[in-house]
Amino acid sequence: MKRGLLSGVVAMSALALAAGLNGVPAKYAEYAGWEVVADKGLPMGGPHAGPGKVVYANPVAAKDWKSGKPLALGSIVVKTAGPASAPTLLAVMEKRQSGWYYEEYFPEGGKYLLKFGGPNNQGLCVGCHTGAKAKDYLFTRP
Repeated sequence: MKRGLLSGVVAMSALALAAGLNGVPAKYAEYAGWEVVADKGLPMGGPHAGPGKVVYANPVAAKDWKSGKPLALGSIVVKTAGPASAPTLLAVMEKRQSGWYYEEYFPEGGKYLLKFGGPNNQGLCVGCHTGAKAKDYLFTRP
């Protein structure tokens, strides 16, 4: 019974956070229920600037995060900056058949807006992440 109640509380918390992330696709907005894979020693500057950075990995990505192997298709990694209750940045990477796909959201006018990446704007993200090819294009991997 306790496990079911705890699962329900976690699910409700994730839904509440997702509801507060208006503008972010649901499959990315559920990141708060995923495993934290990096939250120490992350630089405040760079393209994903801001204090309080945390990197979350969905179950597919978390499985292989520390292995050194490329992450499996379906892996999603979300980096946030700012307070956990109201992030000032959500940077998303999703491993698709065609390779890594990138989106970056910022709060504006009561919702989160896609500012970088997205369906027709991968160039900037790809250009930078090429520098982390040895770590499957993820700068925060061990």
